[in-house]
Amino acid sequence: STIKVGDFVIDREKYLVSFGDTEIVLARKEFELVALLASKPGKVFLRNEILNRIWGTDVIVGDRTIDVHIRKIRQKLGVDCISTVKGVGYKFEI
Repeated sequence: STIKVGDFVIDREKYLVSFGDTEIVLARKEFELVALLASKPGKVFLRNEILNRIWGTDVIVGDRTIDVHIRKIRQKLGVDCISTVKGVGYKFEI
């Protein structure tokens, strides 16, 4: 399935993200995180919800795992579309 938000196109079958004419290469977890956030633009996803949906409930990950992935995604996208909701989680917005 494909998600379109503004100039972003996220192709879940091909694991591709593009912004306009530019294809953006993301690692698998980064892709899954972008796809999750972009699936409901404007919705705040809680940190626990992100951890459970992306990494699963049977995996133990560090507290800063999401933050590190978000930082890398922001660098790669080059567009400020992921907002931090302090103490709560993250949301995707254009």
